[in-house]
Amino acid sequence: MTQRNISEVEEPLNPDADLIELCRAGDEGAFRELMQRYQTRVASISYKVLGNYEDARDVAQEVFFKLYKGIKGFDPKKKFFTWLYRLTVNASIDFLRAKRRRSFESSLEERPEQYQNIPIPEHNLVSYDIERRELRQIFVKLSMNLNPRQRAAFVLCDLQGFTADEVAEILDCPKVTLRWYLHEARKRIRMAIYRNHPEYFRGKRRQSVDMK
Repeated sequence: MTQRNISEVEEPLNPDADLIELCRAGDEGAFRELMQRYQTRVASISYKVLGNYEDARDVAQEVFFKLYKGIKGFDPKKKFFTWLYRLTVNASIDFLRAKRRRSFESSLEERPEQYQNIPIPEHNLVSYDIERRELRQIFVKLSMNLNPRQRAAFVLCDLQGFTADEVAEILDCPKVTLRWYLHEARKRIRMAIYRNHPEYFRGKRRQSVDMK
């Protein structure tokens, strides 16, 4: 095969197209197989957005329930993984917002006076065992302090390795908005690492925290 022919070979839009068509036709066995192929990636993205395994498992179940109900309406001309990951990110963000709202409302009912003067916590209240955690795990922890959209952008781009085009499509936002999410997320995480883990800014370790 010539170099030109090699360059002309393109990856299929949906590698699982045949399986997806069977699912759209109501084949439950095909749906189970499709779920098995994607369940690990769906759970991984959900966990990195939520930071809790039990919550991520619940969201993953909800995502595949929505997929089961909605796959007949999937447009085969679109990328399936983008559509599925958008479901995952949106479900994770919705879950996170609802959980925060419930937690806030519950706390407010118990002690409304505690919200009159909320102190800013000292950074040394947050401790991490650097010797037992990889920098990637620190990123996941620190991303919990980001707002849901910033966290989703950071997780997908910097932890999951999606391209900017893919993430913009998954989050259904313009690339300029995505760049702003990433700029803010990376700035806040870099500052948190500098405050809480200054050793990563010394010598060779500094290279490992240089984000895009």
